[in-house]
Amino acid sequence: MEQSPTPITGLCIVADKTKPPRGFSPISKTNDDLSDADLWRKLLQLDAILDRLIFSRPARYLCFSRDTPNTGIKAPISVVTDITIVKESEPIPHGFVAIDYTADSRERALRKKFLCVKSEPRDAVVDAIGEIVLLNKPKKTPRGYTSAGKIQGIMVCFRVIVIPPNFGIHHSNSERNISITGQQPTGLYPGLEVGGGGPSQSTPDLSNVDHLRSAVNDFTIKPMNTGPKPLDGVEFKLNPIYEQSSGNKQKDVLPAFPQIDLSRLDSDEMDYRYQLEHSTLQYCSLLQRKGFVDFSRVL
Repeated sequence: MEQSPTPITGLCIVADKTKPPRGFSPISKTNDDLSDADLWRKLLQLDAILDRLIFSRPARYLCFSRDTPNTGIKAPISVVTDITIVKESEPIPHGFVAIDYTADSRERALRKKFLCVKSEPRDAVVDAIGEIVLLNKPKKTPRGYTSAGKIQGIMVCFRVIVIPPNFGIHHSNSERNISITGQQPTGLYPGLEVGGGGPSQSTPDLSNVDHLRSAVNDFTIKPMNTGPKPLDGVEFKLNPIYEQSSGNKQKDVLPAFPQIDLSRLDSDEMDYRYQLEHSTLQYCSLLQRKGFVDFSRVL
């Protein structure tokens, strides 16, 4: 029986498919005709021939990971829940992050497009992306898959799966103790050994109360030093100026609001055309289209 795939936890783009980041696997072939899954390729035949003549032509490959942090620290685990492809002139969708640089060489990831990824905490969702396929000659989206868009003629499709119940779930020490001993921890301090070395009980043996008090104190927050404080003896009083004003029964009178001549609204004095703001936005948009800066990462 074929084992169901686990959710994808990360995506990146690399320039060298033989050197993906640790835990990532490259998609080097398309799913339909097993051709090269280079996302940087040129569609014009002449450009493609020139690229083959160059010994080290640029290339881009999509990589995915299913790894989860394998540490003793209870760290949040995120899964990829959606993928979309947008033009570089379009805004990044809300909740998505654009992959704009390669993970290995820090070069521009794609030509005139961005691969946008949406990740969510594993505990907040019940399904996520489990498989990604690249199609070189797509006639239609495969059954059960969703199209994220095309990159240099290659269609990126993904399939959503139900997350396995035990995927990415960390168990606390008390849960591990239950699974090993089969007993529910009891008492105010579960797992605290008292007396003969067994787990603590809600009604401990009072014959060894001194040992119990010492053991409990080790797991109790102790009060801070009760000595003199730096502000002890300092008298706090209201400033006499404010005390006199608060005792004055006369209400404060707000200054009269100046009258505005409505005819001034149509004058050149009130005419502001935001020319500086418009020119600044046009300049920033030009820088982003040229690839000099990515304002989506700054914001």
